Amino acid sequence: MRPTVFLTLALLWISPATAVTITVQRGDTLTRLAVRHGTTVSALIQANPQLERGTLLAGMSLTLPQAGSAQTWTVEPGDTLYNIARRQSTTIGALIAANPGLDARRALKVGQRLILPVRSAPASARSTPAVRTASIRVGALPVQGRLTTPFRTGHEGIDLAAPTGTPIRAARAGVVSESRFDARTGWGWTVVVDHGDGFKTRYSHNSANLVLKGARVDAGRVIARVGSTGNSTGPHLDFRLTFQGTAINPLSLD
Repeated sequence: MRPTVFLTLALLWISPATAVTITVQRGDTLTRLAVRHGTTVSALIQANPQLERGTLLAGMSLTLPQAGSAQTWTVEPGDTLYNIARRQSTTIGALIAANPGLDARRALKVGQRLILPVRSAPASARSTPAVRTASIRVGALPVQGRLTTPFRTGHEGIDLAAPTGTPIRAARAGVVSESRFDARTGWGWTVVVDHGDGFKTRYSHNSANLVLKGARVDAGRVIARVGSTGNSTGPHLDFRLTFQGTAINPLSLD
């Protein structure tokens, strides 16, 4: 796993009147294209009648099936909820909502089929064909330390060892929802940042908190310093990421 996480969550709205085309690459097959773009072979053929009369060739332009009906994604080796959401221009939350019972804490299984959220254009996009994107980026992990405890059952975060006093930086912009000594859970001095889109990040065992509850912080701002307060065996950062209360492995997002 790389210690750097780039989290780009894109909302992509495309007018139904705007055709989306792709260019066939060498080695592509209809099955690979269908899986890659979250559709089916039959839907691709229906959207591209010429495929019934000839062979798929590199350089061909194909029209993707129009959004508006439920499609599925078959999980391939290495797939995570994040990279599926990124490829489909949706969000992890929308995937979870479209697949009741999907547990973001568990790894996806190869061959597992997911229902993709229906991508529908808002009223403003229907009146004026356009593509509108909004993206959020999460840069480097809060501390460039040594991974000592990975994400696992019973420890739904990652531990990054670093010298006492090492700056801890906010992974994303947001509002500080907690800044306190958490004796009940054993996390010691803790900061929680609410990012406003269902995501929260938690930074624990700090030697000092440098922000107060209610403060707005930018990505990369120093919000605390590494320590060993609470239930800890040495100086480190316990870093946790949740989406709507569900723990997610931060290192699975890249």
